Amino acid sequence: MMMKKWMRSLSQVCKGGLMAFAVVAMASCADGFDNDETFTSKVTNSQLDSPELTAKSFSSKVNADGSESVQVTWTVVPGASAYRCIVNNVDDPAHPVEVFNRLVDGTSFLFSKAEDTNYSVSIQTIANTKLGNKDAADPTVYAYSTLVPAQVIPAGSDIVEFVKKNMIDTEDEQAFELEAGASYTINGELDFGLHPVTFRGNKVNRSKVTFGVDGVIRTAAGLKLKFINFDCTEQASVGVVECSSIPYTQLEGPNFGMQDKAYYLKSPILMQECNFRNVQRCLFYTGQLAWGIEDVRVNDCIVQLDCDGSSFGNGALLCTYSGTCYYKGASSWTSAIRNITMKNSTFYNLKNNSKNRAIRFFTNTFSRVFDTNYGSATVENCTFYKVFTGKEFANNTPNRKEYSIKFNKNVTYDCFRLQKFIQTGCTLSVDMTTNTCFGVTEATDGTDKQRCAVEEDANFVGPVDRPLDLSLEKGGVNFKAQGTVSSQSGDPRWW
Repeated sequence: MMMKKWMRSLSQVCKGGLMAFAVVAMASCADGFDNDETFTSKVTNSQLDSPELTAKSFSSKVNADGSESVQVTWTVVPGASAYRCIVNNVDDPAHPVEVFNRLVDGTSFLFSKAEDTNYSVSIQTIANTKLGNKDAADPTVYAYSTLVPAQVIPAGSDIVEFVKKNMIDTEDEQAFELEAGASYTINGELDFGLHPVTFRGNKVNRSKVTFGVDGVIRTAAGLKLKFINFDCTEQASVGVVECSSIPYTQLEGPNFGMQDKAYYLKSPILMQECNFRNVQRCLFYTGQLAWGIEDVRVNDCIVQLDCDGSSFGNGALLCTYSGTCYYKGASSWTSAIRNITMKNSTFYNLKNNSKNRAIRFFTNTFSRVFDTNYGSATVENCTFYKVFTGKEFANNTPNRKEYSIKFNKNVTYDCFRLQKFIQTGCTLSVDMTTNTCFGVTEATDGTDKQRCAVEEDANFVGPVDRPLDLSLEKGGVNFKAQGTVSSQSGDPRWW
């Protein structure tokens, strides 16, 4: 017998403390199922059921490479020989995508975990036919999601009013979700205040949010904007997203062991898979208070500006400069974003702009704001078209070794002076052979060509000079580059 041979072998190697392991191992086999006749199930000649799945059946596991997996576990079904386990991504229910399909001979399996994803998990019991048992007639199917549970805002609502009535007073993250394909308005200040919030649409069929003149989104805590199309045409605020204008005493520096010079926002502000039409001034703006912001990210977005810089000459895509900002009622020079990320995104402007930048720092000395001078900016796989035609890419970049800059695989067309952002005093990760630059309004900067990027006309397929059409998946524009280097760089959606 296989089990008897295994036991004889085990007895030859197990001494002392290892014998305890043998006892545990045998108990484990007894609790499960085994085809060996030494451990036969008492269930025979039966129609089996599929195992029960509940929320407790699912847990997350961190892998060695930092990624995550979902572990699914269930209680053994007596008389079973295995289980058919199938997992589908059902973000688009009409077109499920299979991510796992295996015959499992235990009571647990793992599948790769993706953010903001809906899954259908199916487990069907396969019978031990030697005992005369029959497979379960139907699988157990469980809807599992990695989305933060959300309150759904009814289609057609003004989001400001809904949030005011339904915000939960908690320090835990909460979510508000828009109906797929529906339209909404923001006609005032949508200020989430001290509440960490995920504000999302639908991944497959995005919702549209139209700002009124007074519309703006504000936060003093973590904020994630996902899967939404924003029309900013009528907006009069400086930023599409801004920090709260309320000077919360809870966020003062000493509460975080920081200097008593700013309000601190420790959780990320994230804009992911969103499109922005006719941004008038800034995409993100710190506002009139002195803020020390830990992390701002713009990933997988298309941002279309309609901005010549005339209404806010201090502006930028990401802007911490306000002329004068205030802390505890006194003027201050201490606003800053410690870490900036811009990835897999397109930023383009319909107008020439010789006043604004892509990134505007208030101060080039982070120790004025934070406890150290450390910080970072990562700009990778982005396409920039005419965002700032006659001004430098950034100003007041912290030009010191504690500040790290990654700038790779980017296409910059009719933009100017990358070298004002990519400062040699910083710790740099810049492969200039993967970046391209091309001057139109201004000639290509000589230093940019020497150490930042290859000079090359991206020769976009086009059109590239029209407002974003929010009804179309890619907005009705086409920034597919046809240059030797640029065709393999920039926003991957155009490759």
